[in-house]
Amino acid sequence: MKKSRIITGLLALLLVLAFPLQKADAALAFKDVGDAYSKVINEFVDLGIVGGYEDQTFRPNNNVTRGQAATMLARALKLDTNKVDAVEYKDIDKDYPSYKEIAAVTNAGIMSGNIGKFEPNKPLTRVQMATILANAFDLKGNGSASFKDVPKDHYGYEAIDALYANNITTGYENKTFKPSKPLTRAHFVVFLSRALDGGEQDSTESVTELLKEVYANEANLNTYDFEGSMNLGLLLPEVEDMTPEVQAIFEVLKDVQIDISGAYQKDPMQFEANIDLTLKGDVQATFSIPMVMTEEKMWIKLPDSPLLPLPEEVKGKFIEYDLAEMAEISGQPLESLDMEVQTKLGIDIINLFVDLLGKDFYKEIDLSTVTIPEGVDANKVIKFELTNESLKPFIEIVFNDMLPQLLELVDNPEYAKALGLTAEDIALAKESLASGEINIDEVVSEINKFLKINQLDELIVISQDNYISYDAGTVDITVTVEEEAFGFKLTYDQSKTNVNGNIKFTIGIPKGDNVIPFEQLLELEEEALAEDSL
Repeated sequence: MKKSRIITGLLALLLVLAFPLQKADAALAFKDVGDAYSKVINEFVDLGIVGGYEDQTFRPNNNVTRGQAATMLARALKLDTNKVDAVEYKDIDKDYPSYKEIAAVTNAGIMSGNIGKFEPNKPLTRVQMATILANAFDLKGNGSASFKDVPKDHYGYEAIDALYANNITTGYENKTFKPSKPLTRAHFVVFLSRALDGGEQDSTESVTELLKEVYANEANLNTYDFEGSMNLGLLLPEVEDMTPEVQAIFEVLKDVQIDISGAYQKDPMQFEANIDLTLKGDVQATFSIPMVMTEEKMWIKLPDSPLLPLPEEVKGKFIEYDLAEMAEISGQPLESLDMEVQTKLGIDIINLFVDLLGKDFYKEIDLSTVTIPEGVDANKVIKFELTNESLKPFIEIVFNDMLPQLLELVDNPEYAKALGLTAEDIALAKESLASGEINIDEVVSEINKFLKINQLDELIVISQDNYISYDAGTVDITVTVEEEAFGFKLTYDQSKTNVNGNIKFTIGIPKGDNVIPFEQLLELEEEALAEDSL
């Protein structure tokens, strides 16, 4: 009997201990919260800052109301809600469910009403979010925010700039902030979390370390399929007495489209790609260029068209390049073909770049603000951005830190040999850099006179396993020389799928009659030149 009581008591104790655990698990397991927000929302639930609904949902995409925002802020900041000075709002009284929290944030100078009303059920807008977080955490800006829809005379600019300067927001992919847009419950949690974490200090450290890990992982991927595109637009000023041929070239350069797809294998190294080059304007032509590469050789099949006629011996065949011979012809050292050394050098350069620029130029942004192709494994997004406003600190870092450290890096005998540099070359470069007196202010002032950065950024989408699953960038600049404007715009994107999976090479290694060696192509060209000279 005694043994039975002991067992019953233990079972009862286990049930008592298990009940709060089950309750906590139920609170954390919202059935409508995806991986992108689950961690931060669960942390807020655990801290008692926010809760869900009775049907085990969080409703992350619902608009957050002003009353909900006041409640979360009061809890997050641990404001005293028991002894609060009364506040007089026409639309709430002391019996209102979140009256004490609203009174606490009002008395703290964080939130205020409008024409005597608090409007607790009204959606909180993005500019209101910026204002209350800047008030709550005493955030200051530096004038670096440059959103298209928030000019510097906008009433919310200072608050938005404060969030931007402290790495709490980066805005949308198209360089807008959308200040009047209602904020969702999930997004408010994310922004509040960033503010609580101190924004810049913790965020930059984590972003820098994350990127270094990601690029190291990239070098160790075994296989993947990839797909991407690039669009080039070059806008040149009109020239008097322009010939029809030159005019046609100008038209073509306004819109050049390149689409690429293929597969990669690390060991043994094999890379293949199908490249489609589309010219527009009056030409309206697409050229398909298949390409294959191994550690020792590369094969390219040139397109045949009336615009680019090929000799009969070359039509439909892959031109085979021996990479060692090509390196010798071009004067490059054979060590430049050592993939292991090149990979190590690439990682070291990336780490240097990220270490120096991560603090001010790389920021984590919200996944929901980026359009990502279907099927891409997306967990986080890091954005690099350069503007005319941030050009000065960028150039300062490049001249004062990056170039000296880069020269120290390539002074490594292994790297110097792979790059074809001698000790004398590196010593001369160091001496030139040390002796050169550069006035950064003057350099930036001169650059800004003729260069306008319309958009220069990169989006790095990181997977659950911390590799780059999608990468997209834009370079859009205008150069003005003697009142003539030149426009250059380049956009690109690339996605990876089937990472470390079983890939299929659709082209394969070209062989036999399907191949013409590069040396034979040179002989054909010499024969053609000899015939033309007769």
